[in-house]
Amino acid sequence: MSTDSTCSFNSTDCKGAIKQITNNTKIPITNKEIILVGMKLCQTHYNKFIINEAHNLKHNETCSHPKHDEYKSQSKNTNKRSKNLNLEKVPKRLMLILNLDETAKICSLCRKRTDKDPDYNILEEYNAPISKKENDNNILNIGNHAYSFRKDVLYSGDELKQFESDYQEIITQLTISNEISLSDKIKKMSNILYKNQRVLKQKTIYDPDEFKIMLEEADTDLIGFFDELYKGTNPNTKSVKTNNNNKKKLVSLCYFLASINNKYINGIKADIGSYLETSGASASSIDTLANIGLSVSRRTVNRQKTYISEDHQYTVNDYCLQNIENMFILNIDDYHNIHRRNQPTLLKTHDINHFVTILLNSNSNIPKIPYYSLNRIPIHNPKGVDFKLIIDYIDVSFMSKLGKSYYQQNEMWKQYLSDDSYENKLEFLTVHNYDGRVQNQQELRSMKNIFEKIEQEDYLNNFVIPTICDWPGQVNLRRAITLRLNKKENSGISPQILSIIPMIGPLHISLNSRETLFQQYHFFFEMIYHDLFGANKILAQKPKPRLINLILNLTFYGWKNIRNLIINRFGNIKDVEYLMMIDLLDNSLPLTLDIYTKLFRCGFFEGYLESFIKIWILFQRLHRHNYNKAPLIFLSDVFYWTLNDHPILDVLKNNLPIFNDYFVENFHSSLRYQTAESNIDKQIIQKAKTIDIERNDDGFKNTFINTRNTNISKVKLISLEKKVSLFLLSLFDIIYHNIGKSSNNNNNNMFELPSFNNRNVNVKLFPLAWSTSNIPDNDKICDAENCLSSNSSNIILICGHSYHKECLSLLDEKCKYCFNYLSESIKTNITSLNKRLFKPLKDNEISEFTEDKGLDEDYDDENIDSLLEQEEYNINNQYEIQYNIWLNYNNM
Repeated sequence: MSTDSTCSFNSTDCKGAIKQITNNTKIPITNKEIILVGMKLCQTHYNKFIINEAHNLKHNETCSHPKHDEYKSQSKNTNKRSKNLNLEKVPKRLMLILNLDETAKICSLCRKRTDKDPDYNILEEYNAPISKKENDNNILNIGNHAYSFRKDVLYSGDELKQFESDYQEIITQLTISNEISLSDKIKKMSNILYKNQRVLKQKTIYDPDEFKIMLEEADTDLIGFFDELYKGTNPNTKSVKTNNNNKKKLVSLCYFLASINNKYINGIKADIGSYLETSGASASSIDTLANIGLSVSRRTVNRQKTYISEDHQYTVNDYCLQNIENMFILNIDDYHNIHRRNQPTLLKTHDINHFVTILLNSNSNIPKIPYYSLNRIPIHNPKGVDFKLIIDYIDVSFMSKLGKSYYQQNEMWKQYLSDDSYENKLEFLTVHNYDGRVQNQQELRSMKNIFEKIEQEDYLNNFVIPTICDWPGQVNLRRAITLRLNKKENSGISPQILSIIPMIGPLHISLNSRETLFQQYHFFFEMIYHDLFGANKILAQKPKPRLINLILNLTFYGWKNIRNLIINRFGNIKDVEYLMMIDLLDNSLPLTLDIYTKLFRCGFFEGYLESFIKIWILFQRLHRHNYNKAPLIFLSDVFYWTLNDHPILDVLKNNLPIFNDYFVENFHSSLRYQTAESNIDKQIIQKAKTIDIERNDDGFKNTFINTRNTNISKVKLISLEKKVSLFLLSLFDIIYHNIGKSSNNNNNNMFELPSFNNRNVNVKLFPLAWSTSNIPDNDKICDAENCLSSNSSNIILICGHSYHKECLSLLDEKCKYCFNYLSESIKTNITSLNKRLFKPLKDNEISEFTEDKGLDEDYDDENIDSLLEQEEYNINNQYEIQYNIWLNYNNM
């Protein structure tokens, strides 16, 4: 053994005496390629590559006997976990019959059972064991080798070499220094964690594997330390999920042990304290846990929040400068958390009682959008919202497509959209649910700070910022833009407002269309609700979005199951009840469900634009105030950009999903959850900034906080859909027997529907034709003027008007009655809108307020989970019976 040489690895980890590898050294088989005879190793590397590796190999050894599992199952101790398999080399006499080589090992149980097993002991190659004398005090056992010390025994050269090797191994193990103590390991770990937090400013590591690697790379003395702690949890008796949870707990335990050693290691305590404060825990509760050593004090939490809030402005500046060459996009939305309905002015973003949340984002893959096109056409239409442009584009490009239902049109778009898999259906049900955490890379910014920093780079003089907002935000920004364009400096509005391009948020369109449809057809959806969950259940007039989504989705997929059966039985019948239900189930309902979840999020711009026109028609027909105007502004802009080939159009087409208002609604959900009614304005602002800064620091929450699982099982979902299908089959059977019985009350706008308990409904619930001046005539096969054809075959458009095929062809596949109605509606709505937009701005004027349903407002409460937990009887047989009955109708 040499002490004056250096280790062959010659690294900073080298410690202890130098040992030379000889022919007698047992080099583990896994290290034979890197450890060679003649090498010199320090104590650290000798332990690592020779001793510890040999120990690990021995610890992980398994019995090589081909019938080990069979023998073990036959043992009396089958249910007991053996701590030691007592592995031994395979006796030479058994190698041939077991087909094992010299390196294999078997346990003592298998060796004994082999000699009793007729599968082996009757073979010609089998050799029975030779008995040894018992109580022979002259036999020395070293490892798996036995040595007999008698005068008449001679040893071969190989046996003597083995004896010498065993002797040297024993001597080596006796000279190994004692392993580092547990207390020293905790001290070493504490030093590492202190350096990471206080010197390197690193975040707390909560991932067990990452934590283990970090410790072992920082100090080789901690190799295996975390593994030893894990072994102490008795993992062999626990499930994978439990073991994974225990590893996470061990990480937190390590941090707590380190914090006892050094109080400045408080990263996990700070995260716990911040979470407790966010969850509404009292100051005394947080301080009590701080005394136990599980949290920092409430005072420390407050100090940390204040620091984060004060540092927020610098993150705004840095973010803007880093992304100044990219496209910026804004989310703007009102936030009322101090429970007063004061509105912002056109010149201020907020006052003491009102907030405007602004989220700024950029995309590194999209360059900034210029104000002018290549042919120097400005991004804003000088005519403002141009109703003539909208009418012309609808006439030329879309009117011929509006005769089909959305479902029919959607069938041609399937390749561009997400499918109706179970996983996607679950996501569709939660589209208006917000998890209370901002998981996207979105940042809250102060409007003042944004414009100051971007202005310094001359951004707003040459480039634009698309701004996604709700109806009040859009109409107020649009008014400021209109006044600046027309009155210039006399408007009193900064020219930089022209760099803001307001767009209606697609999520607001989706939510408002769903709620409007649900409330207008409440009587129908209430029937489905009672059929699904019981007649004694009360359906609120304004349920939560989650319940609305559930009922709408179940209704549509229930309809989809039986759609062809219904349409084939009814054929081309112009009954008003039937056409009302077809328009609802085949057109309006899937339209409201898909416009955001499929068309927008899949980035299918062509389908989204066509459906945007359809959604406006729905708002117009159902008299949805404000939203019968909001889509027209977007359509006017898109058609203007198309006409003038403005670069923003390509950005929209290729990156549609980024023009999303989900981010601000998600942020509001988180902010509302973390604030109380008693919070003053400064506290709310501080909380908002804190949420923004901590948006990427969610390791603690992701590791330890349980997320609520609101999923519906696949079997349950299919059962509910089939139950809706059965209800619809029954309802359409009633409608079939009531064909022609609906009546108009005194020629006003109300109809009595016999299939719905003689309910009186407004004609706005009927297809579009009933909103025109030319209502379909049930006695006519063709509604075309001066039709002279005697052909009895016709086409009924989704609007409710019917035409001979040749008559419709003469009209270029367009329903002129509906086009006239839509054209007049577009002109009327935009004329009304322009009165607002061109109204001069007065000093200290409060912006005109039109109530808009916020996505985070309160709704009537229903316990949806309890509804879904109700036991469902198996309806598959009933469904199959009714399905076949309707098939027979179609074959008659």
